[in-house]
Amino acid sequence: MTRAAVKDGFERYVNSLVSETNEAFRVTRALRGATGPEGAVIDRLLKNSDTVDKRIVQPELREYRDAIFHQFEVVLAYAESEDDFENFADEILARDLYWDSLQSGLSAEHRAEIKAALLDRQRRLGDELAPLVAANGESIWGAAASVYDWERTVELIESHFAFTDPLHDRPDAYRLTVEIDPGDLLGGLARALPSATVDYTDEAIRSMTRAQKRVIDRAKDDARTHFE
Repeated sequence: MTRAAVKDGFERYVNSLVSETNEAFRVTRALRGATGPEGAVIDRLLKNSDTVDKRIVQPELREYRDAIFHQFEVVLAYAESEDDFENFADEILARDLYWDSLQSGLSAEHRAEIKAALLDRQRRLGDELAPLVAANGESIWGAAASVYDWERTVELIESHFAFTDPLHDRPDAYRLTVEIDPGDLLGGLARALPSATVDYTDEAIRSMTRAQKRVIDRAKDDARTHFE
């Protein structure tokens, strides 16, 4: 039961992160990172920011959520296995959304450093979840209370619910972009407008950092009830 409880608990907070990020995300800020098109394209997109949010931002956030879930399945498999992390590393990296968002042109040495950091982050998560998965609990925090003290649980929450840490640690290494075709998005006369490549890295960092603080606070509040 505890593996399912850990999975359900983790996914619940990731869903909260996505919801909070969507609330905090500002399309107008993101569109300032557009490159390539004429000013008319940006003006048209700004006037239809609600459509951009619904057709572009929300699907991007769902992809982000699904990528986290997809990778977490392998981390959980490692957590409940007696095999070495190296047996899971390739699959974990293949499912890492940040690894897929690396800037082009990084040196081999820089890429190797980032690879090691991303894998170490997931290895530590798996190591800290292993006792929870093995515990007898009906919830993620019930399991945590049976194997960790409060201070250790807070460390787990603050370390592994800080989803934007890779972006903060190496902000110049990543580039989050989306291609927007005004014709596909808006139809009509917008079909005559060129596509825009929008770099939303800065806005993603801003909105997700704000969202994750709320999620971390909520997780600590939820966990605290099991330690009182």
